[in-house]
Amino acid sequence: MKYKALPLIYLVNEHFKNTLRFAIEMKDEIDLDALRYAVDQVQIRYPYFSVQVETEGEDYVLVDNARPFVIAEGEKPLCLCSAEANYHVMSFSVSGHTVYTDIVHFICDGNGFIPVAKTLAYYYIERRYGTDGIDTATINLVSDPVAEEEYAYPYPDAPLPTEGGTPPTPPVNDPFVFDDSFFDSEGAYAYNLLIPQRELMACARANGGSPVSLISSLLYRGMAVLFPDSEKDIVFLIPHQYRKALGRPLSHDSLTRVFPVQLGRDMRDKSLEELNASLREQIRRGSDMAADIAAINGTLQLHAYFKTLSLAQKKAVMPGLAAKALLGHTFGVSYTGNIPWGGLEQYIRDAHGYAGENKRSGTLSIEVFTVGDYFSLCVMQPGKNPALVDTFMQQLAGEGVSCRIASEGRYEMPDCEI
Repeated sequence: MKYKALPLIYLVNEHFKNTLRFAIEMKDEIDLDALRYAVDQVQIRYPYFSVQVETEGEDYVLVDNARPFVIAEGEKPLCLCSAEANYHVMSFSVSGHTVYTDIVHFICDGNGFIPVAKTLAYYYIERRYGTDGIDTATINLVSDPVAEEEYAYPYPDAPLPTEGGTPPTPPVNDPFVFDDSFFDSEGAYAYNLLIPQRELMACARANGGSPVSLISSLLYRGMAVLFPDSEKDIVFLIPHQYRKALGRPLSHDSLTRVFPVQLGRDMRDKSLEELNASLREQIRRGSDMAADIAAINGTLQLHAYFKTLSLAQKKAVMPGLAAKALLGHTFGVSYTGNIPWGGLEQYIRDAHGYAGENKRSGTLSIEVFTVGDYFSLCVMQPGKNPALVDTFMQQLAGEGVSCRIASEGRYEMPDCEI
């Protein structure tokens, strides 16, 4: 079968090696035979991920790839779309207690990938431990039919009707961006934090916040401690999925846009409740359905424009278009939502996601997932420096919320140049 690829695929080059890496840390050391079984079941259940990128005229398309998914030993990622990954857009690796899945981020986003992670965990646990206490209601099994809506090209043939007015994007004036000197130069570094869900949600409710607004508020307060003399705004880039507006709730594709929210120096004396109120209102406006429809229709305009371009021109133009969407910001905070693991979490110690380009950047990314009773935060930095994480944890402690570092270390995003 052949699948149409989103225009984002033309970003896969030496400058935009953007990958989603999802790590599942089990309570026991990984059994390779059970993992091979689970990966094979994933390949059967998700045929639209068992693909390779090929050229068709002046376009990229995704075509079936029957070669087995590769499972490498060690934390080092494989080069996706290459021979060492059997030309797949997805690969797996294993180290100790942890299974890593790497996938080209322009193929899917976090919401599109989580079903894969749950299927992988289910079949691994089935082979290793059995399925007592597992509720499969929200887990895709091999016996379940693959809905066309999962893999069909998600965009309509004609623009969607507009809905009201699109809220204006607030101007971003000279946001704070970390200087390279704040970090060491030895490579990207991540801190994986675990925060009890009950404690964080209780604090969020008490201050009129959400997980994203509370985390952002406490990051803002931490920045005031680290950089008391800075006059610059702290700008958070928030991803927002538009599957609802598109009418494609099951689509695996990358269907998100990003918008900025910000807190200026004039908010430093405000209460936590006031910070949350400001951020939540900005997030509410940014998540407006009209803005989603505008983004969808903008992609349709891009389709029409791309029909006039050669493959080489598409590859040359797309990075500039993407750069315009990624405004200068201090933090990117992405929350996939509360994940129903269906009892799988009893065997899982932690699950966290890495996402980003394989290049040095002065902005920090924070991927937020849930597993069991915890929020799992992966704080990705261009180099090691514990100052921000330490200060953030102090802010949490000041609000009665406990937090611990589950793991930390260098990480590398895989290459996936096409």
